[in-house]
Amino acid sequence: MSAVVAASFWSTPTAPLVVGLLVGAAVFVLGWLLFGTAARARKDREMAARMASVTRPNAQPTSADSGTGGWIPDRVTSYGKRFADARGFSERVDAELEAAGVSVRSGEFVVLSVAAALIGAVLGAALLALLVGAVAGAGPTLALKMAMKRRAEKLREQLPDVLTIMASSLRAGHSFMQSLDTVAREITQPAATEFQRVVAEIRLGRGTDEALDALATRVGSADFRWAVLAVNIQREVGGNLAEILDSVADTLRERATMRRQIRVLTSEGRLSAWVLAVLPCVIAIYMFAVNPKYIMLLVTTKLGLIMLATAGTLLVVGILWMRKIVNIDV
Repeated sequence: MSAVVAASFWSTPTAPLVVGLLVGAAVFVLGWLLFGTAARARKDREMAARMASVTRPNAQPTSADSGTGGWIPDRVTSYGKRFADARGFSERVDAELEAAGVSVRSGEFVVLSVAAALIGAVLGAALLALLVGAVAGAGPTLALKMAMKRRAEKLREQLPDVLTIMASSLRAGHSFMQSLDTVAREITQPAATEFQRVVAEIRLGRGTDEALDALATRVGSADFRWAVLAVNIQREVGGNLAEILDSVADTLRERATMRRQIRVLTSEGRLSAWVLAVLPCVIAIYMFAVNPKYIMLLVTTKLGLIMLATAGTLLVVGILWMRKIVNIDV
């Protein structure tokens, strides 16, 4: 029976579309892994050059640091950069890439998005090439948002430890700059990279308040903004900064505990949202496999299209509604 179902599925017009989507996803994952390897190597070179500029201010950058250092040619990247500048989203994409910890620029990101769209369009069926291309082109943006979210979450989890290390360093008699340097050396990634950059910027002449504000902006976390605001105010008005840092760290730990409790209590609702969102798509694919004539009425008749559009709209509204219910701000 399963062999008959499989044979009937591969004989339907939807089989090439499914194969194209699977192959496109595999190509995108492979390209992202290769892209990430080059980005990490480039990130290490940039950090080495930045720290070298602190110890050797007159040193000139090498040719290896001046280019992209990745697998995308510089000429192609320049086209993507000009396109992003012309459309007005170059600075926004650069800020998002920096917040996600991805060491690429907007030109490379545009080239990657276009390449993913072209691969998806070629692998998709001729009739649905534009749709598949649009979905594949949105892949890098979705991956960027996920990377930003994961990195911001890790930095938020490390913030109480960062403040505790700073408070201990201040109690030991170190200056505020020395406490930042201690954090940069003692804390693990990804916070280590961010505080190494803060220390390097301050040593190169940037104001301490500006460097900390830039850190909070890059991270994009409300907890970081709150902690930086408390540090800046306390440094201006004076007082026991170590005690303030300990108090902020304790508050952040309590908020993190409450956030984890809320996540546990809302896990059933989030699972229900995923099931209700995926179930219609799974049933539609199954119906395409076992009885394509029956399900094709939804896309070949006027009434079917109206029903499909209504169902899709209600599904999106339901997903957004359930996400709003389970997402509780702490």
